[in-house]
Amino acid sequence: IWIHGSGRLVNWQIFNNMNQAFLPDTFFALAWKTVDGRTGARALQTSPAPGFPPMKSLSFRGEYPYGWYTFHDPSLPVRVELKVFNPFIPLDPRDSAFPCAIYRFTLSNPGDAPVRLALMGSLQNAVGWTGKTPVMDRNHPQYKKNRNRLFLGKNAAYLHMTADTPPSDRGWGDMALAALEAEAFSGTASWTEGGKLLKDLEEDLRLSGPLQAGPTQEEETLDGALAGGLTLPPGGKKTVTFILSWYFPNGRGGAGAWGGQGNMYTNWWKSALDAAREAADRLEELDGKTALYHDTFYASNLPRWLLDRISSQTAILKSRTIFWTKSGYFGGWEGCCPGSGCCPGNCNHVWHYAQAHARLFPSLARRMREQEFRFMDEEGGIPHRQPRSFPAFDGQCGAVLNSLREHTMCPDSSWLRRNWPHVKKAVDYIVERWDPDRDGMLAGPQWNTLDGNLGGRSSWLESLYLAAMAAAERMALLTGDPASAKAYREIREKGSAGVDKELFNGEYYFQIPAPKLYQDYADGCHIDQVLGQWWADQLDLGRIFPLNHVRSALSAVFKYNFHPRMKGYRQIPRKFVADEDPGTQMITWPRNPPPPHHMRYAAEVMTGFEYAAAATMIRAGLLRKGLTIAHAVALRYDGKERRGLTPARTASWGYSGNPFGDDECGKFYARAMSSW
Repeated sequence: IWIHGSGRLVNWQIFNNMNQAFLPDTFFALAWKTVDGRTGARALQTSPAPGFPPMKSLSFRGEYPYGWYTFHDPSLPVRVELKVFNPFIPLDPRDSAFPCAIYRFTLSNPGDAPVRLALMGSLQNAVGWTGKTPVMDRNHPQYKKNRNRLFLGKNAAYLHMTADTPPSDRGWGDMALAALEAEAFSGTASWTEGGKLLKDLEEDLRLSGPLQAGPTQEEETLDGALAGGLTLPPGGKKTVTFILSWYFPNGRGGAGAWGGQGNMYTNWWKSALDAAREAADRLEELDGKTALYHDTFYASNLPRWLLDRISSQTAILKSRTIFWTKSGYFGGWEGCCPGSGCCPGNCNHVWHYAQAHARLFPSLARRMREQEFRFMDEEGGIPHRQPRSFPAFDGQCGAVLNSLREHTMCPDSSWLRRNWPHVKKAVDYIVERWDPDRDGMLAGPQWNTLDGNLGGRSSWLESLYLAAMAAAERMALLTGDPASAKAYREIREKGSAGVDKELFNGEYYFQIPAPKLYQDYADGCHIDQVLGQWWADQLDLGRIFPLNHVRSALSAVFKYNFHPRMKGYRQIPRKFVADEDPGTQMITWPRNPPPPHHMRYAAEVMTGFEYAAAATMIRAGLLRKGLTIAHAVALRYDGKERRGLTPARTASWGYSGNPFGDDECGKFYARAMSSW
């Protein structure tokens, strides 16, 4: 559920849907009564809600997984703050998969007299709706006999929403809204006019209405609301919490259901009400563990903007880029687009850049490796899109490097020993197909993440290959396979020396194309020209190329590819950066014109590549250059609206500049988790 800068809940993707969907009549509000008889009410957002006037303004601070709002209005007798989050607890994927959103409102009274207050949450029953079309009222063809029910539980009030639909229906499930920590609770299972709801709440700071409502007529649904009442003494401060939960089990994972059916959370909870109750019972624990991660991370002495860039991209793990099916398949699109995911199949030439998921939830990363091995062919080739496709060179190397990373995040060597035969098969496939003479120098077409075949030799893919050989050598030694380790080491040593001798022009590394034309870049300056060194740095594999040459090459990237303003630089085929913003282009040609059939995305600017280049610069001692490239991304994703940049199919999602989930081919793009 996207929460907007205005405080509105603007985009609902809990219905197993990708497209933008708005749920009306769903908002939070505050009503008050002072000792001198003054009353009032406001929606806790800066845009009007049905019957409720908005707040005059608000301020926002976001440090994922938390967002904090402070609402400002001269009529308010109290200070109102909101902390909103979903449990995010590293090493605990189950508790981090709670199908709920938590809204904790803290009220403080700066005055010298007590104030009576009521916090209200309103929710529309959307059970039956699959989110395929935007909903703007209570009538929709997918609604069938919806029901609302109010009841009191242990220290909480619950509004439970269901519908009389069969369990096989695509939209079958339930929703719940819980109110906690108030002194008194009230609610209504059905309201129809916002003005009357406002008047009812203002009158005695309670909601009156039926405890049950429904079933509705066909194509109709219900709105319900809960209110928590309290009295704040002078100088007092109290928190009231709302938990919004959902349970829609009949999702399909991926295009053509490549990942299977259902949602993993159905293995742990029986309903939205079940999830809400557990979240309510464990609220302080879930908030406390989430805060422990947040507070520990933000205790770093890295610049605050850089911490925001790193943490913000973990929001991708809570976006529809990710799905986790009931059978346990952990799936990832490349990104999200309205109506569908962008580019299916756990695409390994994109996902090998992603690091955050593996460092925070290593069991899920190991699951992704095991899924890759499951789809491996007899020769060791891994489809770059599951379940069936041809191997991509960089994705195949990434599978090897990922495997060593996954081992380093294990408590012992059992996972690596169990999976080494698969890893070795993948390594040997790379050698046999692209380096049959074992001199560490590649030959033949090399499909890659820029959606084309590269020919000949390039430090970009060579460095990735040599890092994979170093990783394979390490894993072979760890599993008691010294013969393989020796063979991989010899390939790496030959290749490192050969590439550095043949492909370094005194300033940066370039490509020697094959006689047959592919999508080449020749003597262009490539942002990823030492990508393998980025991987080697993370896995403690040592130097792939000499440090002085790496520094020179990365300095050339900064000199030729980074632009303080993109105005005057053509971005094709896609434009991800506004003219007034800075960015680092993929490939430039400072010495000669580009080859006629060069790589199609050369002129683009994409954050996942920028993060990797920046990190490699920093590890090579180019601190200011690396921070400058990373800071350019922070300047672009500052929350300000930038329209018309991404392709038409993603532009309808409103804007680029959203700090949470970078754009590439779709929003919440997986490669951006390279920021970790």
